[in-house]
Amino acid sequence: MKKMMLMLLGMLAFPAIAFAHPGHDMANFASGFTHPFTGIDHLLVMLAVGYWAGQSQSSARWQVPMQFVVFMLGGVVLGAMISGLAFVEVAIAVSVLAMGLVILLNTSINWIWQLALTTVFALLHGFVHGQELVAAGNGLAAVAGMLLATTILLSLGVYLASFKDQIGLLLQRGLAALLTFSGLYLLIA
Repeated sequence: MKKMMLMLLGMLAFPAIAFAHPGHDMANFASGFTHPFTGIDHLLVMLAVGYWAGQSQSSARWQVPMQFVVFMLGGVVLGAMISGLAFVEVAIAVSVLAMGLVILLNTSINWIWQLALTTVFALLHGFVHGQELVAAGNGLAAVAGMLLATTILLSLGVYLASFKDQIGLLLQRGLAALLTFSGLYLLIA
């Protein structure tokens, strides 16, 4: 417990962790692929969206993750065409917090609203990556890597939702707490 607290305090001492995207080199397939696993906002939101979709017994179970990937790609295109918007980083932090609250409250909403919320989050995440790709001067290889990794994380989230026993409840609570605290940290830092 003591080591865990020290590690958490160490992470809090480095506010660069809080920034959703600076420092990620999006220059090739490998860097595009690794970003979703190393960008805390991307990692958590992808797992959460997959988990949230996986809790559904309807067609939304796979429709939501597929739609996320498509609209994230649309966000990449928009980000490459439109110069920076200051609110996007804050909106991404809000998406982390919002997904934490959705999972924490075990919220069941109409699948149309679920798709709409997912679409907004996907566009925001893609938008920032589109701007990074323009700055890096490379596009297709990094986007392909990022989309593959995103699909893997979304699928992993759907898989995690299949655990309905005590472990599943622990996973749900842990993911919700991690998302909520990370979202708050991203907003405050």
